[in-house]
Amino acid sequence: MQTVFEATYPEDLYLIAPKVTVVLPVPWAEVKEEEKVLLTKILTAVKLSLDAVVIRHQPKFDLSTWAEKPAKVLCFAPADGLPKFEVLPAQNTTVVVSLPLPELMTNDDAKKKLWGALRVMFG
Repeated sequence: MQTVFEATYPEDLYLIAPKVTVVLPVPWAEVKEEEKVLLTKILTAVKLSLDAVVIRHQPKFDLSTWAEKPAKVLCFAPADGLPKFEVLPAQNTTVVVSLPLPELMTNDDAKKKLWGALRVMFG
């Protein structure tokens, strides 16, 4: 005999993992093409694509203002008091803060540090 719950809710439930969120200090429309190419390369390195992430504009990174917290955040916006290129736990979220994309484009040392942090985050 079926219980009431089995008859009322027969469908399967799935846990959908929250998308990775990328924080940019400028709106997407203002991101230059070469910066989009760099971001695409960064995401491809961790087996993601632009379609697989949420792009969020925030001039100054502040996770406390977000209603919904993603599992992982890549931040290319200013983040006062947070160290760069480290995997930081914050409210059930892991965050990696980087230099802004325009600065990252010309700084090979920063790219290496970012890659190290991303390997830990997505390892």
